Amino acid sequence: MEKTLNEIAILIKGTIVGNGDIEIIGITSIESPKEGCLAYITDAKKLSEIEKTCLAALIVPPEIQSTVKPVIQHPHPKVAWAIVLGLFNPARTFPKIISNQAFIAKSAKIGKNVTIEPFSYIGENVTIDEDSVIRSHSYIDEGTSIGKNTVIHPGVVLYPNTKIGHNVAIHAGTVIGTDGFGYVFDGQKHLKVPQVGNVIIEDDVEIGGCVTIDRATIGSTIIGKGTKIDNLVQIAHNVEIGQHSCLSAQTGIAGSSKVGNFVTMGGRVGLADHVEIGDQVMLGAESGVPPGKKIPPKQIWIGTPARPYQEMRKQVGAQLRIAETTQTVRELKKRVEELEKQIENLKKEETKQ
Repeated sequence: MEKTLNEIAILIKGTIVGNGDIEIIGITSIESPKEGCLAYITDAKKLSEIEKTCLAALIVPPEIQSTVKPVIQHPHPKVAWAIVLGLFNPARTFPKIISNQAFIAKSAKIGKNVTIEPFSYIGENVTIDEDSVIRSHSYIDEGTSIGKNTVIHPGVVLYPNTKIGHNVAIHAGTVIGTDGFGYVFDGQKHLKVPQVGNVIIEDDVEIGGCVTIDRATIGSTIIGKGTKIDNLVQIAHNVEIGQHSCLSAQTGIAGSSKVGNFVTMGGRVGLADHVEIGDQVMLGAESGVPPGKKIPPKQIWIGTPARPYQEMRKQVGAQLRIAETTQTVRELKKRVEELEKQIENLKKEETKQ
C-alpha cells in the first residue's frame, strides 16, 4: 500500500508543512527508521537526530517544524500515528463460513455473515449477531448473547447467560461467567453460596488473554463501554467497572467493588472487596487498596496500602533516608553520652571545691 502525505494528512486532519506529494509506503517508529516510512515524535530535542535518518516524513506537534523532512502537524501525534498504522495494517478478516465441524444447538440464532470456526460449541438459545466471529475451540454456553462485529478468539469460554455487546474483542483463553468466590462458614465447613447472576460486557470492550470475570451472586458483574482489560486480570463477582477504563496485567478486583469511568490501573493493582474508585483516578503499579476504601475522583494513588501520590512520595522519601537518619541518631547519641560524662565530671569537681 502507498499513500501520499497529503492523503494521510486529510485522514488524520493534520497540517502539511513541506512536500505533501511524497509517497509513504509504511509506518514505523523513530527507534526503527525505514526508508519511505512515516513515524511520529513529540520531543523537539530528538528532531535533529531523526532528521538524519532515512524516514520519509514525520507526524509532529504543531510547535515542531523541520527544514529537512516534510511533516504533518497534529495536536496528538501518537493518536494520529495509531490511526495511520491501522490504515496500513487493516484488521484481519475472516471468511464468512460456519464450519460443519462446529456444534450449534438448534435453538441458537445466528445472524448474517457470522464466522464459526471448527470445534466451537454454540449452546441452546445462544444469539450471535451479524458479522461476528467465533474462533476455533470456543465454548458459548446456553442463553449467551453476542452483539455485532464481535470477535471471540480461540479457546474462550462464555458461561450461561453472558451478555456481550457490539464491537467487542475477547482474546484466547479468557473465561467469562465463572462462579464467584462465595462461601459462608456454618461452623463446620465452608458452604457454597449459589452464584445465580451473570456478566455483562458492554460495547467496544477489549479483553486480553487468560482473563477471568466471575458472574454475580445476584444481579450482574458489569464491564462498561470502551473499557480495555489486559492479560491475566481477575474480576470478582458483582464488580462494576465504568466506561473507558484501562486495567493492566495481573490486576485483581475483589467482590462488589465499583470502578468509575476513565480509571487507569497499572500492573498488579489489587482492590479488596467493596472498594469504590472515582472517575479519572490513576492507580500506580502494585497499588493495594484495602476493603471498603473510597478514592475520590481525579486523584493519583500509589503504594500498599494505597495513599495519595504526594503523601506516599514523602513516606517513600523518608524510608529511603532511614539508614542515613539511623547513622545520624547514633552519632548524636554518642555526642550526648560524651556531654553527659563531661557534665558529670564538672559536678564532681564542683563537689570537691
